[in-house]
Amino acid sequence: MNPTQNPSALRSKQMITQALLVLLKTYPFSEIAVKQILIEAQISRKTFYRNFSSKEDVLSSYIDSILNDYKDAVFSLEKASFLDCFNVIFSFCEANRDLLVVLKNNHLLHLPMIKLNKLLPSLHKEMNIKNYIIYFNIGAIWNVIINWLENDMSDSSDNIKQILIDYLNHIDDDMMEYVNYRAIKTDKKSF
Repeated sequence: MNPTQNPSALRSKQMITQALLVLLKTYPFSEIAVKQILIEAQISRKTFYRNFSSKEDVLSSYIDSILNDYKDAVFSLEKASFLDCFNVIFSFCEANRDLLVVLKNNHLLHLPMIKLNKLLPSLHKEMNIKNYIIYFNIGAIWNVIINWLENDMSDSSDNIKQILIDYLNHIDDDMMEYVNYRAIKTDKKSF
């Protein structure tokens, strides 16, 4: 994708992206040709290739743009609780439901996760969070989202968030119990 701030080019990019998204509601991604996008967007081949290198580039660019919005929402949180984080994640999913459903139907849900795997570690470096923990969290929550999508998002996001928070609290309680047990056991050895 060619980065530009030219209003005409931005309008063309938006038309091309919207055309691809419209086509994805009817056709599998693998069967969509650039020519179909040109017809749907009513633009020339030259305009398309001035802005994008392929249909994959169009989709990748669109995913990047919505993930930038997600990144901004994450950065706006200060001292976030699990609930704050889950609110951002599920709000993002609900706001981008159509795209996520299209990605699911085209077996492309891995694309946002790959991009998140590149985006989030760089964001969290300043917070000194280990990459293993970041990847663990991305994989865990992304699998929850995939399951939610596979169930047509029929469960309320509030219900899912509560289940996750209850689970995390349970882990936290178990961890404190383990830490206390280890401390007692260590103290007994010192006698």
